[in-house]
Amino acid sequence: MKANLKLLFLGIFTTMSFFSFSQDWSKIKLNADKEKQFEPYVQIRHSSTPAEYKIWKDNNKFQYVKEMWYFSESFYVKRNHLSQGETLNESIIDISRFEANRNATTEAIVTLPGFKDAIVLLPANQLIYKP
Repeated sequence: MKANLKLLFLGIFTTMSFFSFSQDWSKIKLNADKEKQFEPYVQIRHSSTPAEYKIWKDNNKFQYVKEMWYFSESFYVKRNHLSQGETLNESIIDISRFEANRNATTEAIVTLPGFKDAIVLLPANQLIYKP
């Protein structure tokens, strides 16, 4: 009797798991221009050669989308935050280097010496993915 009850609950929970999703990754839309800018940061994390990276990317589509979102969309650049300095080319930003500055519930502003623009990190509670 107990075994049948366990099987029944296992069946119910398994069926429920098929219909519940924590997030729908297919709804994440990547910006093609940003994808070109930030793909080197994803590539370096997973391979040493372009061929290895292509294999990884083809076999890990959801992981690729999540990581690309993190490297390209988990922050934005606030232009002219300071009155003097150079304009920041956002493609030089490996956002994982600034992860320690990220706040749990509020945006964090990170300034870089010599640049008038600032990096604004989305709060951790708004991240879709964090490595």
